[in-house]
Amino acid sequence: MSTSANFRPTTYVTVLRTSPSTLTDEFGDPMDNETVASTGNPWSIIQQRQRQFVPAEGRATIIEVIAGRCRANVDVKNTDRLRDERTGFLYMIEELYKPQDPMGAAAFSMTLRRIKTDNL
Repeated sequence: MSTSANFRPTTYVTVLRTSPSTLTDEFGDPMDNETVASTGNPWSIIQQRQRQFVPAEGRATIIEVIAGRCRANVDVKNTDRLRDERTGFLYMIEELYKPQDPMGAAAFSMTLRRIKTDNL
């Protein structure tokens, strides 16, 4: 059975895309000039807490990791940003994994970073 068949979305997402030539302005600052690449995509966004040891401080700390998954037929790239249609949060993709599945198309997995909230 394909992993895409077991995919359970938690929200809908709009994929925002910027051409690589316009990612920064004339001063080298990032620009918010994304265009909508697709909308209404089912997505799973889950925030998890993990315990991580910090050797320099000699102690363990808790970090928050945001994991995302989408179906394999969604056109998503590593430079895209995601807008959660339910909460309005804006996410940046830190890492994008496209696993191989011998039984069909596997769901894409990614590590996300929240960069903007409409609630604050």
